[in-house]
Amino acid sequence: VGTPLGVGAIDAHAGGIGCLGADPASVDGAPPPPFSARLALIAGTSACHMASSSRPVFVPGVWGPYASAMVPGLFLNEGGQSAAGAALDFLVETHPAYPTLK
Repeated sequence: VGTPLGVGAIDAHAGGIGCLGADPASVDGAPPPPFSARLALIAGTSACHMASSSRPVFVPGVWGPYASAMVPGLFLNEGGQSAAGAALDFLVETHPAYPTLK
């Protein structure tokens, strides 16, 4: 307590680790899901979905599971889209209202 600490991590992993500190509100009064049942979407020029679980989950087309890759003791699955930022630019710039909003 009281000692600042900085951790080096790549952007997607840093975003996934950020879920550890999240305190999601409950919609129906139930307790929020544990970290091992959350999905983080880290978006920028690219996008990455990060999901940790207490047991290995094998999903065709999804990277992982990797043991203790992001959080010790949990398995990580991830998937990404390299051109997410470009796709959003295209969507916005080709919208009929874009010239008006520009």
